[in-house]
Parts: sequence; structure tokens; C-alpha cells
Amino acid sequence: MSFIEFLNRYIDDNQEKALASLQACLRIPSVKDETTVASGAPFGQACADALTYTLELCAATGMKTVNLDGYVGYAEFGPEGAAEHIALLGHLDVVPPGDGWTDGPWDAVVRDGRIWSRGAQDDKGPTFAGVHGAIALLQSGAALRHRVRLIFGCDEESSWQCMEHYFGAAGQPMPKLAFTPDAGFPLYHAEKGSYTATITRTLGSESHQINTFTSGLRPNMVPDKAIVTSGDAALMGRLRSELPDAFETSDGGLQVTGVSAHGGTPHGGVNAAMLMARGLQNATGDASWQALVTLCDCDGKGAGIDGQDDLTGALTLNVGVVNIVDGLLEVVINVRYPATWDDSVLQRSWDNLNDRGWTLIEFDHTAPLHVPIDQEPVKTLLSVYRDHTGDMSAPKTMGGRTYATSVQPVGVAFGAAMAGDPEVAHRPDENISVERYLQCIRIYGDALYRLANI
Repeated sequence: MSFIEFLNRYIDDNQEKALASLQACLRIPSVKDETTVASGAPFGQACADALTYTLELCAATGMKTVNLDGYVGYAEFGPEGAAEHIALLGHLDVVPPGDGWTDGPWDAVVRDGRIWSRGAQDDKGPTFAGVHGAIALLQSGAALRHRVRLIFGCDEESSWQCMEHYFGAAGQPMPKLAFTPDAGFPLYHAEKGSYTATITRTLGSESHQINTFTSGLRPNMVPDKAIVTSGDAALMGRLRSELPDAFETSDGGLQVTGVSAHGGTPHGGVNAAMLMARGLQNATGDASWQALVTLCDCDGKGAGIDGQDDLTGALTLNVGVVNIVDGLLEVVINVRYPATWDDSVLQRSWDNLNDRGWTLIEFDHTAPLHVPIDQEPVKTLLSVYRDHTGDMSAPKTMGGRTYATSVQPVGVAFGAAMAGDPEVAHRPDENISVERYLQCIRIYGDALYRLANI
């Protein structure tokens, strides 16, 4: 029996188990939580629980598993004497659920042929498709030239300390070839460079009666709500008149609602922080709020860094988190810049922001990724995709950031979304179709088999 025949039989015989195991992991609310950080749980207990569950699932099938201090873990199998390994890198942490869900964000309900849950698409669903593809490969007994390693990170949606720990403190080797199931098909062979920066500015005296301004959960999410509180009744009255669609919160604050979207595609959302800042500028006359509105331009014009290239397109900027901290307006931005640009954009950004009255507090940078389409693993993964779908579409590029950047130049993003699938990552009612999930088990199982024999 060929491996593909075995893989098809595995999927037919284990659909319910594959679905149930994903649902069990989706029901773990693995949002980074500093209030439950402990030894072995550097990103909070829920992230640690998701990692433990996944490693135990792999261990039960005979894979060797290693938990690297709760930051990241891996499961591995294959010829013991093989010097090299190929890898699938997925992440088990998720962004906060936000509001607006039809079902509970952690219920993992199966309805209308789809699994509804935070993490269903980004990235537990695709990661577990890879897990079951790997289980099928292990159980098939197929001959392999290289070891197969499944790497499970727990901080992808925040600061990537998981990958820093994996290749840094834990000293793990670079794979021969790799892919991450955290984007779309056929595959993405180039990713924009990115950086996250915390910046501040002084508020004018007109805004000193504002007690709090709160908006955003993560730098890579477009904020879907913004709340302001103040003891100045006259100011709040003026703000209400500027924001007729706003409503009063239980503590007497005023909330406006936007539309969440992934920070890599901020044009797809409506930034609630910008809506609130526009209202405050009109209500107070404080130019600081107009500076925030200007900064919210998704093309980066408000930071003086707009531009594009022919490979990955235009730069994007997302204002992801806004607060008033110690009397200062504090903003966290996430920028995705074209893959062919060099890191001079960083200095240009700081200079332009400083000229506009902003002060840089801290930043984190990831260089862009570009794997030519005539190199591995692009050639093999593209062949796998085309064999399973008949779709001859060309490889793509994107503004999103995936684990592929941590293993460049030997890794790319491969799936799991296909043309026509709803773009629901980081949004309410995130979901993945059961059909797509099972299809990805087949594609990822075959991809691991082929890469392990190059």
C-alpha cells in the first residue's frame, strides 16, 4: 500500500478523532495571560495547558516529545540516525476573542459544516491538521530519509519569545526544510518585514480631565472598541455630541465600536481608536488627538513611511493599542514594510515620528522573508498542493508575519486557507470548515512525507 493510500484510509477511519482532538484544544482559552505566569507557564496557564495537551496527543502515538520550559515544545519521529530533520511550525496561542460571537468563542461548536472557535483558522485548526497528517505518516511505517519534527509555539500572537527560546536558550537546530500552516494556499514565498513600536506624546491641557483612554488588545489586531472616562461632565457631553453612535458604559464612560481585522490587513477593519480620537479632537481642540487620527492612516503616511515594492506591495501600519499612561498618550503600532526594503526604514520611521511629536519607547523588529520560487521547499510544496487540488495558481506574497521568518531561508507559509474561504482570523465567529480541515490533513501528511525524503 502506498503512503497516499494509507493516508486516505487514515482520514476515513479517524475523522471523528481528528475533529474531537481539535475541539478539545480549541476549548483551551490559550490567550497570553501575565496574571497566571508561573514556572513552566511563561505565557500563562492556558497556553501551557494547550501545549501539554498537544504534546500528550503526539506522545500517545509513539512520537518523542519535548516541552521546552513551556515556551515551545516539539514532537518528533523518524530514523534515529538521521542527521537532519524537516519541520512543521504551528502556534497554539490565540488572540483575545473580543465581542460579537454567535456561539461562545471557546465552545468549538460544529455547525453548518464548520468549526466555530477562536483559533479555528489561526492557528490551531491548521496545526492539528499537520499533527494528524504526521500521525498518519508515523503509523504508515513509510521509509524516511530525515526526521520529522512538529514544533508548537505559544507566543506567536505577541512577542515571539517562543521562537527566541527555541533557537536561543534551548539551542535547537535549524531544520533542513520547513513550513508553517499559518496563511494560505498555494503558498507564500515572501513576507514583508515588520516591527512593533511603542510611542508616546504629551497631551495638551485641554485633555487633562480625561481619566482613561482604552483601546485595543494586541498590536496585530485592529481595535474594535475604544472607551474614554472623565470626571468632566461638560467634556463628556461634548464628546457624546461628536459621537452620536457611542454608548455609555457601566462606569459612566463612553464607548465607540469599530470593526476588528488582522493587523497585517488593517484596511479591512475600522479602527475604533481613530473614531474616538476624532471625536476627542473636536470636543477638546487638543492637537494630540488629531496626531493620533493622522497616525492611523493604514498606508503609513501619518508616520511618513508610506511606499511599496513590486514583490509584496504597499507598506501597512496598524494602530493596535492606545492608552493614557502616566498622563501620556501611549500607542503601540505594528508596521509591515515591503520585502525588498532594507532596515533603513526603521531609522526613517523614528525620525519622522519624532518630527511629528512622538517619542519612541521600545520596538521589536523582524526582517522580511523571500524564498525564490525555484528553490526548496517551494518547489516540493507547490507540487504537493497542485497534485491534491489541480489548482495551478502561482505562489503568493503577503504582509502577514509567520514562523517562516524564524527559519528563513528554508521555510515558507503553506496553507491553510484557500481562495473563497472567509477571512476570519482575529475576528468574531472565526471558523474553519470540516471539509478544509480534513483536506489539510491529507495535504500536510503528503508534504511531510515528501520533504522528509528530499
